[in-house]
Amino acid sequence: MLVKLFNSPILNSWFCSAVTLFSSVLALPFVITILSIEEINIWLLFSSIVVISQSVQFGFNGTFSRFISYVYGGVDISEFKDLRHKNELSYSVEYNKFDFIKVMNLMKFIYKVLAIIYFLLILVVGYFVLRKPLLNLNDPNEGWILGLIIAITTTLNLYYGYYQNFMIGINKVALVQRVTGFVNLLGVGLILCVLIFYPSLNTVVIVYQLISIMVLCSVIYFSKKEYEILGLNKINGFFDKKLFSLVWQFAWKSGITMLISNFVRYISVIFVSQMFSSSASASFLFTRKLFNIIENFTMSSFNARLPVIAKYRGVADFDNLIPFIRQTQHISYAVFLFSYSIILGFSNYFLLFINSNVDLGSYQLIILFSFSTLLTRWGGMTLSISNQSNHVVEHINALIVAFVYFVCILIFYDNIGIIVFPFSLLIAMIFVAPFIIKNTYKSIFTSFWKYEKSVFIPALLILVLINLIYYKSNLL
Repeated sequence: MLVKLFNSPILNSWFCSAVTLFSSVLALPFVITILSIEEINIWLLFSSIVVISQSVQFGFNGTFSRFISYVYGGVDISEFKDLRHKNELSYSVEYNKFDFIKVMNLMKFIYKVLAIIYFLLILVVGYFVLRKPLLNLNDPNEGWILGLIIAITTTLNLYYGYYQNFMIGINKVALVQRVTGFVNLLGVGLILCVLIFYPSLNTVVIVYQLISIMVLCSVIYFSKKEYEILGLNKINGFFDKKLFSLVWQFAWKSGITMLISNFVRYISVIFVSQMFSSSASASFLFTRKLFNIIENFTMSSFNARLPVIAKYRGVADFDNLIPFIRQTQHISYAVFLFSYSIILGFSNYFLLFINSNVDLGSYQLIILFSFSTLLTRWGGMTLSISNQSNHVVEHINALIVAFVYFVCILIFYDNIGIIVFPFSLLIAMIFVAPFIIKNTYKSIFTSFWKYEKSVFIPALLILVLINLIYYKSNLL
């Protein structure tokens, strides 16, 4: 029993997310009480710029992890293209080592190219987004140096990201999350030393980047050991045109989705930082960051099981697939509702206790963020499940969401102000919901009502109840 728990992907993902959250919480009181409002604004902007720039991965990470899961599960590469029509259980007991090596070699080559593109992109995006906010610092040059450090460390993490894709593909999610969690736990000591003896924006940013490099080195070490255990040849990147064509057929759709989704989610960050005061910007970004934490916990539970979902779908094992997905989403929605309730119940008291320099956004902003986040996660999980059958329609969904989102901003911004961003995303998700329902549930041969009446709909009703209580408490 203990061994099973130790190797549980979800529990290890929770452990890793909890440690990552704890290390962030250590710095959070310092950041929002000691740093100036201008420095808080820059600190929050850094993470947003990284997320926007990481769109350059263009769906290759999920596509390669999925392909590795297929090959490792005994599915031949020739089946990948029409996998969504596969409805009968079939697979080979022994995986094809040659196919495995072909996928790995191509992945390494592509990630080398992506790293170069990413580095150039983050420099350009960082310059245009940071040049105005950095003028508010006492020494803008220090901000530029920190930005360059972040660009270098995140580029290294991207380049060697193929090792993590490999581990996820062979269902070593628990190992990756456990190693990442333990290294971050060791990094807590470094963070404490910095916060106690050398507290500044510079030292906080640098120590977190150092820990990220430590995590990367640990993942690489264990990945190489797993590669040797499988008896595969050394990874030497080369370009296989035929395999790339197959990968690209699905990756570009996920890539467009990632690019548009990140732009939709974080364009508000850029707009608010440029158009509003530092105080209003920091409050909005802080609230956005809390919901990012909720999303990370929610999706870590779901993503931890994606390799198994891909494996079951690859061999068309629907008897195990449907219950497994349902259980995974029950856990994910429970994590979302619990985390959101904790933020509503304790965040204001915590900020008051530490005499924070930044406040949460209005209750209207928080409620709108909660609904837009839940609907976005429903859409994301549903589309991701469809992806596991290589039935990728998320790019069309992203285009629809983006169009409705920006139209709503143009229409409602003058009337409702800063809350227009989560409001517009909520309207966009409601608008696109029929498209998701029509095109995704058939990939697992079920329907929206048959599946979601015991999964998403109860979660949505519970969120409505929580927000009604929160709304009434703010009116008293």
